[in-house]
Amino acid sequence: MSFTHRFDEGAGLDRVEGPGLSLTVRRRGAEAISLVWQDPRRGPIGLLWRDGQIADPPRFWKSHAPILFPIVGGLHDHASQATTGEEVRFRGLHGFIRHEDLDLVESGPRGGGFLLNYRLEANDTTRAMYPWEFVFEVTYVLFPDRLEVTFAVENRDSRPMPFQVGWHPGFATPLVPGAGDKAGCHVRLPARPFDRLLNDDRCFLTGQRVGMDGRDDFPFNELGLDLTYMFDLSSVAPADRAVTLLDPDESFGVRVAFPDFPHLGLWSDAGAPFVCIEPWHGMDDHVAQEPFDRKLGIILLPPGGRDARRASIEVLAG
Repeated sequence: MSFTHRFDEGAGLDRVEGPGLSLTVRRRGAEAISLVWQDPRRGPIGLLWRDGQIADPPRFWKSHAPILFPIVGGLHDHASQATTGEEVRFRGLHGFIRHEDLDLVESGPRGGGFLLNYRLEANDTTRAMYPWEFVFEVTYVLFPDRLEVTFAVENRDSRPMPFQVGWHPGFATPLVPGAGDKAGCHVRLPARPFDRLLNDDRCFLTGQRVGMDGRDDFPFNELGLDLTYMFDLSSVAPADRAVTLLDPDESFGVRVAFPDFPHLGLWSDAGAPFVCIEPWHGMDDHVAQEPFDRKLGIILLPPGGRDARRASIEVLAG
């Protein structure tokens, strides 16, 4: 398979052109900002919300597919404390990876695809928010019909390191321009028993759960998306943890698989033509804040330990 890679130094963008899919990653946050499918009948289809656009939009969400670390969601007043005394404080939601410049440390062909590997090591900026020594890596492998991503965390501290990790890709609705509207799109969750976790209007968890089975299209609405739908899929086998998003006529879609993530969020700005399908390991605080190292889904990584989580986006072209 033929892939080409070039770096746009002025914009800080890595561009990989493939025989089916093409990928653009911004080194700020190692964020995938464009994923384009070259459809033989329909022409190029930009899968992500605001695909390839860098300038801030006049309204709605300005991102594409940010990476979430070392928290998913938010904390009360953006701060918390572990039972062992360490304090954390962030500038906003989802931690700091999305605001940091990552280094490209490896690129090239890999197993029939093309690999881009980015790295961030703890620095004075991160230590002021999160007082642990770590290495964070994100590895993208682009194939003709799918994008695979791995998020890896290494604890270089002498203490156990609590963290959450997630991904926040937003998809255009509909994916094919002119194929209908967002309300007509199909969102299909795993056809297995799982729980929806209820949250308040600040996205903090109330502790209430509602059982679901995912056998039918998920009946999303604009208010629910704006408040965020949150799901616990820990009871679902890893191989079955996937969400399918289809255009209204079901002729085109994407499948987001996340075998190593037990949680899921669905979100959108109300009225905006996109839906975010978010694999998570962890969620926001509860209404009554718990200690940082006892949050839902927290990973407690021992000194010298390494944790890796996989997800993917696959094109479904009829």
